[in-house]
Amino acid sequence: MNTADAHILIPAPLRTVRQILLEPTALAEWNPAFLSVGGPETATTGRRYPLTARGGLTGHWEYRSIGENHIEGCWEVPGLAETNSWRLLPHGDGTHVTHSFTNRGTLAALLRPAFAGVADLRLGRLSQRARQRALASVA
Repeated sequence: MNTADAHILIPAPLRTVRQILLEPTALAEWNPAFLSVGGPETATTGRRYPLTARGGLTGHWEYRSIGENHIEGCWEVPGLAETNSWRLLPHGDGTHVTHSFTNRGTLAALLRPAFAGVADLRLGRLSQRARQRALASVA
């Protein structure tokens, strides 16, 4: 089992960050674990979105809980299952985001060193996407 957590202050409003997290078919554009996520563009709890992960493994993504300040999800491919959460708190003009995840399975055990720094990497890419979106909405 691998666990990680990290946090960041993103210079974008909470609604912008939340919207990005709730765009299932765009997750692969900033989440380094995914090559593609299919299905409807609307986030719905309990719905399985087909995904292709790094290494060409196929499985699914699922939102477990969607709240105003907290989103929980999970994804699974053969040998690896991840549960994750995103906590969003407004902070001035930005959003403080805490991301945590737990991976389980034989593949997770083999890839343990590869998951070092992944929470920070995801947050960095989320931040970059949110900044770009916030700038585009101002222009």
